[in-house]
Amino acid sequence: MNVVFYAVLITLFLIIATFWFWFSRVCNQLLTNKITESIQLPPVSVIVCYKNAQNHILTTIKSILAQNYLDFEVIAINDFSTDHSMSILSQINNDKLVLLSATQDLLGKKAALSQAILHAKNEILLFTDADCVPASDQWITSMVKCLNADETKEIVLGYGPMIKKTGLLNAFARYETILTAMQYFTYARAGIPYMGVGRNLMYKKSTFERIGGFREHLHIASGDDDLLVSKVANQYNTVVNLDEKSFVYSEAKDTFNSYLNQKTRHISTSYHYTFKHQFLLTLFALSQLSFYLLLIVGSIFNFWTLKFGLLIIISKWVIQMFLHNNIFEHLNGKDIKWYFPFMDITMTIYYIILPILGWFRKTEW
Repeated sequence: MNVVFYAVLITLFLIIATFWFWFSRVCNQLLTNKITESIQLPPVSVIVCYKNAQNHILTTIKSILAQNYLDFEVIAINDFSTDHSMSILSQINNDKLVLLSATQDLLGKKAALSQAILHAKNEILLFTDADCVPASDQWITSMVKCLNADETKEIVLGYGPMIKKTGLLNAFARYETILTAMQYFTYARAGIPYMGVGRNLMYKKSTFERIGGFREHLHIASGDDDLLVSKVANQYNTVVNLDEKSFVYSEAKDTFNSYLNQKTRHISTSYHYTFKHQFLLTLFALSQLSFYLLLIVGSIFNFWTLKFGLLIIISKWVIQMFLHNNIFEHLNGKDIKWYFPFMDITMTIYYIILPILGWFRKTEW
């Protein structure tokens, strides 16, 4: 009993310590989330790569063109679509919109993005996806002001919440999005950034050129966002933007198959993170798995009573719910924070299933 009991306490300590680390770093920024005012805002190139996006590309591009920003262009690059996406966009009459077609049909969208970046006329690049809509017309302004915080900044990590809909899959996708954001925001705030999301990411063109673009991981379908950030980001040049006006919303996948395909594509890039980041991320996942596994083992072999086991679990949930309360409310998860016990258990199962699927599923874009 002693060994299992102390093992449970150790895993519980690691989990709570991690959540406290997230709480202290992210909540501190929420309380002091002031965007530096800039007298003159530089021109920006917003880049959107799309493929077979006829159902939502028009909404996305119009929402970007409606931004309240003086000097910007929108580069929409067609990555070998077979639907009517490009013809739909060609109907837009706006001088800010630049329509391109990719010339290389390679795995993922890195070739198309590289072409768009090469074509961009501005030093500051802002990226989003073809199914995304900014929360306000201040998106570009908010991101640029973060970048202009001081001359050392080269990268701005923005947030991309999922649009709230009914259903458990939507709730879980939103929960996982918030949990992931808490991780990469926290590590960035701690001076060890490792990823960003292509739904809302800004960096300088010169930064992209300095590291040779996507050259080192061009053979990997995904990673145009996280692997690039992992390559170039450091404690000095990266800043997090938690201003709600800078959020960019997108729709979560509506079927389990499409959702799992998306996530297995994402996890395939995590194998290329630095050892330090892989260790930190794996430690948290293993702590979650070990905690529940040890409680089950202890119950099966009568190492403790059912009441004791429930007390440990409830204590874990209460502490974690307290620590992430403000973060979840700010990151568009006010409703799902009340389902935390269910989400916590489901997330533990997810940690088991996803790596297994990652080995067997063919990733697609």
